[in-house]
Amino acid sequence: MARTRRRRIRVDGVDYRWTVRHADPGHVMVRVWHAATRGAGLEVLVAFDDPWLNFGPIITAPSDRVAAVFALEPVTPRLVAALIQAGVAAGWPAHGDGGPRRLVLDRSRERLEPAPGTTTGGGAETRVRVTAAGP
Repeated sequence: MARTRRRRIRVDGVDYRWTVRHADPGHVMVRVWHAATRGAGLEVLVAFDDPWLNFGPIITAPSDRVAAVFALEPVTPRLVAALIQAGVAAGWPAHGDGGPRRLVLDRSRERLEPAPGTTTGGGAETRVRVTAAGP
C-alpha cells in the first residue's frame, strides 16, 4: 500500500495537516487535524469515483450524463479549506481532545452532515453548507 502524504494547509490563520485515503470504491476519506496540537481530528467521507477503476463505464456513458452519474472531481486544497471552515462552523473542536469528528459530504459537495450513527452535541444533527467556489 502506498504511503499517505501529509499535506499542510493554513485556513483563517491556523495551520492544519490533512491526508486523503481510499475509503471504498465510491469514496475517499479526508482527515484533518490541527498542526500544533494534533487535537480531535476531522474525518470527512467524500464521494469520488476513481476514473481508472470506472474507465469503461465512463467512456461508454452518454457524455451529458457522466457528471450526473460519476463523482470525478478530485479533492483539492480549496475543498479541504472549505471542509475545515464548515467543520469549525459545525462545532469541530480542532484544538480539543477526544476522538475524531466524523462527517459526510453529500455527492453535490454542498452539504456536510454527521456520518450515519453519529450525532453532535446533545444528539442534534448539524448540517452545514460547504462552499468551495473559486475566484
